[in-house]
Amino acid sequence: MKKTILFIFPLLLAGFNACFAVVGQNAFEFMLIGAGSRASAMGEAFTAVSGDVGAPFFNPASAGVISGREVSFTHIAYMKDVTIEQFSFLVRRSEFRFGGALNVGRVANIERRGTTPSGEPLGFFDEHDVTAGVFWGLPVTEKLSIGNSVKFAYEKLDLQDASALAIDLGSFYNLTREVALGASLRNLGTRPKFIDESYELPREIRIGASYRRGEDFPYIIVSADYVKPEWGDKSSKFNVGGEYNYQNMAFLRAGGYFGYDSRSISLGAGMAYRNYYFDYSFVPLKNNLGNTHRFTLRIRL
Repeated sequence: MKKTILFIFPLLLAGFNACFAVVGQNAFEFMLIGAGSRASAMGEAFTAVSGDVGAPFFNPASAGVISGREVSFTHIAYMKDVTIEQFSFLVRRSEFRFGGALNVGRVANIERRGTTPSGEPLGFFDEHDVTAGVFWGLPVTEKLSIGNSVKFAYEKLDLQDASALAIDLGSFYNLTREVALGASLRNLGTRPKFIDESYELPREIRIGASYRRGEDFPYIIVSADYVKPEWGDKSSKFNVGGEYNYQNMAFLRAGGYFGYDSRSISLGAGMAYRNYYFDYSFVPLKNNLGNTHRFTLRIRL
C-alpha cells in the first residue's frame, strides 16, 4: 500500500493543482523543449524510460535507476532561427543520484513593429532564455524510485525580461523486469511577469509505460506517454517511441506525436564507442515552421 501511495502521489498533487490553478495565458514554453537527442527521436515518450542523463528532464525519478555517472552536451537547431545549447550531468553517491542541467536558447532576428502598419520593420531584436536546475532521484525500494527537480528560468525579450522558479515531481516503478511505469508533474512554480502582466508556466502531467527486452542491455524498447498539458490549447497529447539497440554499438529510433499542431513523427540514430555515445534526432515540423535537428554527445564516466 505504501508503494502505491508513493507512486501515485505526483498524480494526486497534479489533480489538486489542476483544480485550483488560475486560468491564464502561458509563457516560458521554452521550458518544454526536451533534453537530448535520444528522447526526441523516440517521440519524447520518456516518462518511463531511463538509461541516460536526458531522462530526468521528463521524470526526475528516472535518475534513481541510472547506475553510473554521465555528462551530456546537446546542440539544437529548433524551428527557424532558434538555437539551443544544453548541458547535463549526473553523479551517484551510494544510492542517491543527483545532477544538474543548463539550457541556453536564442531566437534571432525578430521583427520590431510599431503601432502603424508598414511594409518594413522598424528593426530587429533577439530573444534570449536560460533554464538552470538541479535534480535528484532515490530508489525507495528495489522497484520504486522517486525524484524531484528545482529550476530557475529567465527570458529576455527585447527590452523586457522575466524570471520564475519551478519544480518537477516524479515517480518511477519497475513493475517487472521488462515493464516500467512512470509519472511526473512538471513546471509547478511562480508566475513570470512582463511589465504589468503575469503569465502561467507551461505545467503538464505525464503518465508513461515502457517495455524493454534484453539481458545485458535492452535491445528493444517500446514506450508510450499520455500528456495532460496546461499550455497551448490544453488538449491531451499522446506520444509513442521505440529504440533498437544493436550490440550496444548502433541504435535506431523512431517516434510519433499525436494531438500536436506542428509535430507528427520523429526519427533518429546513435552510435557508441566505449563510453562515448553520439545521438542524432530529426523532427519535421508542419505549418512552415522548418525542421528540428538535435546533436548530442554523451560520456559515461
